[in-house]
Amino acid sequence: MPRVKLLRMLDDLPIIKGFRPIWMKANLRQAVIMNLEEYEALRLIDYEKQIHEQAASTMNISRPTFTRIYETARQKLTTALVEGRSLLIEGGNVTIQESHWYCESCFHKFSTAIASEADEMACPKCNSKQLLNLNDCFLSGCRRCRRCR
Repeated sequence: MPRVKLLRMLDDLPIIKGFRPIWMKANLRQAVIMNLEEYEALRLIDYEKQIHEQAASTMNISRPTFTRIYETARQKLTTALVEGRSLLIEGGNVTIQESHWYCESCFHKFSTAIASEADEMACPKCNSKQLLNLNDCFLSGCRRCRRCR
């Protein structure tokens, strides 16, 4: 019987939801789906220049598991580039440290340390109640906001 997978730790959500080739329309059926933990592995190694042991401890996983996640991420990124397919970043076995919100009125992104419901929150910039929970958007792919369409 396999053991239960530990949730990987994520410091922050990606700035973007994905990429698509310039000369093509977005084709979500053929898109390459990169999990959030794969994105985090690429960010820690290639962007922040951490070593594998350091990045693995940041994500709260073992080094061999981190290496497997990193290799899968590189393979998916290469597939999207070589085959000219869209790349979406969503889903995965992660836990996000803060609650991230997106205001659909003024397009402001902000985060809160404690988890709250959208109906009791307001945008700190425009005081609007039209908020979208980005944690849910990135984890399950809501497909209703501008970022997912």
